[in-house]
Amino acid sequence: MVFMGNDGVNRMEEIYASTPFWIYTNPEILRLMLLPNIRWHRLAGTETSYASGPSSSLLRPKALESTGNMMIATAALIEATGNTAIISENADLYRTWADYLKVNALIPGTQSTTDGVMSGAPSNDTNLALKGIIALKAYADILSTLGQDGSTYSDTAKSYASQWQSLAEASFGFAASYGDSGSWSICYNLFADKWLKTGLFPESVFQKMGSLYASNINNYGLPLGSRTTLTSSHWMVFAAGVAPDITTRNLIISAAQDYIQNGKDAMPWPSIHDSKGGNATVAGVYNRPAVGGVYALLVQDLGSTVSTANSNSGGGSNGSNSRVVLRSANLVLIYIFSFISSTLLCLA
Repeated sequence: MVFMGNDGVNRMEEIYASTPFWIYTNPEILRLMLLPNIRWHRLAGTETSYASGPSSSLLRPKALESTGNMMIATAALIEATGNTAIISENADLYRTWADYLKVNALIPGTQSTTDGVMSGAPSNDTNLALKGIIALKAYADILSTLGQDGSTYSDTAKSYASQWQSLAEASFGFAASYGDSGSWSICYNLFADKWLKTGLFPESVFQKMGSLYASNINNYGLPLGSRTTLTSSHWMVFAAGVAPDITTRNLIISAAQDYIQNGKDAMPWPSIHDSKGGNATVAGVYNRPAVGGVYALLVQDLGSTVSTANSNSGGGSNGSNSRVVLRSANLVLIYIFSFISSTLLCLA
């Protein structure tokens, strides 16, 4: 995959954003992308308490974001395949990363995020905290699947989820950062709570987000928060998965579709665009793997596609049934066709 960091390892932010696409088409590809990050962490001199992975990004380190990305992507992989080998074989690393989440998830401080460029890099980013909290519970659930005691991590995640609702309280929806009650964020990371069925947040939270979404959507999408008009199609679809009703969900999807069909850019699907003007505003953000996140609704209730008999196999998804193969072949062709069509449009 392109957009590699140093040492030829894919950046976790790109892997995470595109995870729904790989889960829907062929989860084995996701496993093969996660493994180099794991190997990188085992190299001499690269040991860290968080799953950063290498990157050339000037905003590094995004320790909490990257660790949450790794944990959620791994949990999604296990849910889709039933194969727990990746975490069983690297139990020490994952436990170290979970311990990092346990300490840092609730209070992110000044940690950077990939969206910080767009959303103003708020301190104690509420959306970032959500990712860490949900990732911590996902790890606890993985331990339960392995027959191990994850209660310490689970209890901490539940406590954090309750505290988050108070800390992120705002006049409308949830604040972009703790204490800034006049701001709001679309909190798209809540999607992982539904996707992985971690059950951390009550329906009232999703109802509150639905009201926020319906009131703030623009012609070409739902802005990431009150501090910007910029958005990303893939994060919009994550937000659509958070929406508590079909009407709000379809409103978000329609806005994303309007941008793809009627936006002002003759270039391959930009991953960042202005929700009001319908144009890409950041150079070099088109034709990126991150747009694979638009498959989020398709994986939300997908379930496992692999025989449980192979759940602890160290190899690939040999137990996959025929529908995985057909889905993979068909959708990869669609993806390639979309890329070619967009490129031709750009050259026209």
